[in-house]
Order: sequence, then structure tokens, then C-alpha cells
Amino acid sequence: MQAMWVSLKENVKCRTKLNDVVKRQQKCSKTRSRSRFGKENWQYNQLHEMRNPIPVPEPVPEVLFKLNYPRTQFYNINIGDLSRNIIETIFLKALMDPSKPLRKIETVLKVKHPVETLERFEKYREKVKMKAYVQYTEHPRSTVDGNELLRFYGTVITCSERLTRVSDLCKDPFCRVCRIIQYNFDTEYLKKNGIRLSSSSEELCDINMIALTKLKNIKRAVIVCRTIAGRVANEADKIPEKCDSFRSRGLDSNSDNLIVTNACAVLPCFVVVFT
Repeated sequence: MQAMWVSLKENVKCRTKLNDVVKRQQKCSKTRSRSRFGKENWQYNQLHEMRNPIPVPEPVPEVLFKLNYPRTQFYNINIGDLSRNIIETIFLKALMDPSKPLRKIETVLKVKHPVETLERFEKYREKVKMKAYVQYTEHPRSTVDGNELLRFYGTVITCSERLTRVSDLCKDPFCRVCRIIQYNFDTEYLKKNGIRLSSSSEELCDINMIALTKLKNIKRAVIVCRTIAGRVANEADKIPEKCDSFRSRGLDSNSDNLIVTNACAVLPCFVVVFT
């Protein structure tokens, strides 16, 4: 699976080197504009009270869209396209229980990021590599590519029906895929609790989608991410100053989770919408 992913990155130019992008000063953490969507907040509160009595750590409408944010787009990959075939194979091989009936893949989207997002990811990689040089004997992989891994983030999408060949991110406050990709996982809840990514393509990582599962036009989706894991430790043995990410047990014996503490370490590459 990893070999297929490496081949795909080269063929569809998913890999972008730091020298290939324009160098600009940009911080990983940005101040969010205040929400002006009182109506959506009220609707969400009503929905939350009726369907999910358990408090959701970060209400979806709090993560809306910025007035000035780098433009990210979706490219709908047609059936039969080589890159789609590879992504579908990777997705199906990463199911928690291969003995069960296969999931039906409806849509595969390629995420096209602006230069600023790619530069942020590559700068973080260089930071992890420099840090690893001091610990070369223990973490040789980190000095090569920052210990880049392929991981999945399971969530939901509401705008898959309106997507065309090339589409902008939607502005629906309930669409977790668009909001997460727009903010590059840099939200208050994820900064506090870490970004939980799975080795399984069907494990739900996004706790905020629980209250939305019965909404109209909502579908399951997984975001396929390039992840700079760096030095990985077990979650129970957290040593923040020495580790870049943490490993925890997944919901299934065939999966495990990687908890990343820095949003700069995650780059969404594809979105798979499935049933």
C-alpha cells in the first residue's frame, strides 16, 4: 500500500519540495474571524439538544470560513483514472475488517492546495528533520523525510452532490470535510486534544460529526493525509519535548491511531466519499 502511495505522489504531483514553492512568512496558528451566522448557531443548538445530549467539544458552526483564506479546491477524479484506481485500492486495503462486504466508493476528490499550505507542510518537515539529526541513531527515518506516513481522518461531507469537475470548498457550517480542509486541522479542539489519524480508512476520527449523522445529504467520508509523524511514542508515555506524535490503540485490533500535536504536520491530499 505504501509503495502505491509513493507512486501516486510522483504521478499526480502530490509531493511538492520546499524549493518548488514561493517562500513567504506564515504562521501555523491564525486568528479566526468571529462567526456571523447566528441563525446557523441557533439551528445547531436545537439539533444538538434533540439528537445528542452529550456535549460536543467544538460545535461545527464555530468552524465556518474565513474572509481571507488561501483558496483550496477539489478536483473530482473520474472512474477509470489511474490515480483514482490507486486511491480506491489503498482505501479498500485499509478497511478494518476485509471479510465484511466492501464499502461502495461514490466519489474521489483530489485536494489542490495553495502555495502557502504546501510551504507550511514542507517547513514543518525540515524542522522535524533538523531535530532528528541530534537523535540520528534512534530515529534515522525522521532525518530522511520526517517519518512521513499515510493516514486517514474519518468524518462527514454534505456537499458531495453539488461537486463538479473543479469545485471550491463549500460554506456549509455542517460540512466537516470542507471546514477541516479549509482550516488545515488548525481548530481549537484539535489543538487542545491533538489530531487523531487512523491506519484504518473507515474508523471515525471526528467526534464532531456524531450529532450530524441524521442530517439530510450527509455522507461518510475519509480524508487521505500525508502526515509527518517524526519521533513517535506511546500515548501513555507522553514526553512533549522529545516526541512529535503519539501512538494509541484504534477501535479495531487491525488499526492504530496516530495523534499529531501540530496541525502543520498534516496535509490532506484526497477525499473518499463512501457508503
